[in-house]
Amino acid sequence: MGKIIQDLWILTDSGVTVYSRVYDTKVNDQLFGALMSAINQFAETIVEGGISNFELKNKKFTIIKHNNFLFIANTPSKEKEKKIKQELERISDKFFELYGEKLLNWDCDVSIFSDFEKHIEDSLKNAIKKFQDTFW
Repeated sequence: MGKIIQDLWILTDSGVTVYSRVYDTKVNDQLFGALMSAINQFAETIVEGGISNFELKNKKFTIIKHNNFLFIANTPSKEKEKKIKQELERISDKFFELYGEKLLNWDCDVSIFSDFEKHIEDSLKNAIKKFQDTFW
């Protein structure tokens, strides 16, 4: 797979952002997490499985749920949903592979996830590539 994900958030079911890698931050991570959790909970009351994706202008947000965590990716809207979901599945598998044991007795200290980016670099677009995409 290629570097298709621009921004990434990992949230608990309750909306706490445990990890984020976001360029061009305009929204507080914890506010974003609370909003996304609320939207997903609302969607789950309407349809089984909750929300899986939505688009805003030229950005696509894709969501998967795994072990009571939400994995949310922001990509250009032209990216294929199947490809994005495969990449999110790979990221979620890596997350639980690395932190599964720690989550059993987790005290809500999100700093334990701070090194996660180095494990998923091959999934994330870098700032230079994002800048280039703006012009090409």
